[in-house]
Amino acid sequence: MASIGFLLDLEGTLVKDKSYTPIPEALEFTKLLDEKKTPWIVATNNSTEKPYELVKILRSKGFNVDENKLLSPSLLACDYLRKNNVKSIYFLGTDKIKEFFEEEGFEVRDDHNVDAVVVGRDKEITYQKLKIATSALVLNDAKLFSFHKNRVIRDVDGLVGPSVGAVATALSYAGNKSFTSFGKPSKEYFERAFELLGLSDPKKIYMVSDDPFTDLAEGKKNVNFQTVFVLSGKYEDSSILNKIEKDLRPDYTFSHIGECSRLLEGENGNA
Repeated sequence: MASIGFLLDLEGTLVKDKSYTPIPEALEFTKLLDEKKTPWIVATNNSTEKPYELVKILRSKGFNVDENKLLSPSLLACDYLRKNNVKSIYFLGTDKIKEFFEEEGFEVRDDHNVDAVVVGRDKEITYQKLKIATSALVLNDAKLFSFHKNRVIRDVDGLVGPSVGAVATALSYAGNKSFTSFGKPSKEYFERAFELLGLSDPKKIYMVSDDPFTDLAEGKKNVNFQTVFVLSGKYEDSSILNKIEKDLRPDYTFSHIGECSRLLEGENGNA
């Protein structure tokens, strides 16, 4: 049985952005993991692509992935919704994910008469969309779900914008109700990830991400795994870690994912 395993964030860690261009040394590192028979999966909060389409994209970029080596909120969303007796939803997000929900048997409506509001990444979000979502929460007592809790996302133009978690938090405040997240850092998400790795001891599992807040700090709080912060994505300066409680700061900080090879060699990173 493998002694350690890796959960690898996607955007900002393995690839640059929505262009899915591999970050330098990302392909080499994943190939090294395969050579050493060290289990790894892509643990992403991607809310724009259907899971099987994302696998195709990553394979076209050179990553050795299949549907057993990728975990996205889309794969958990349907289970969550069915358990909560949700049949109709108002969805903020891409047409691809809207189609995914329809393929899974959910009614995706354009008005507020729904069982739930689901927040994904919607780059064409408008006040009208937010008004319909808020009306569903306030007037129809709809439940509120979010693909994840990420605060910000770095776009292809290099600028940083509000991510899914920021929009969900705004709707939560407006609707005066809490929201449930499908993705990282939920305990359910990481437990499913551990199953895919075939490992159960969190101290043997490294979460590598460019998001020190959602993926790493909150993830560590929920499942107590090893955390690795990379400076190749949202944040290029490690001083951002000063905003995190000391006991939840990353165990390691590296410039990029390629430096994670030190963990395989037993070397120490810059904790």
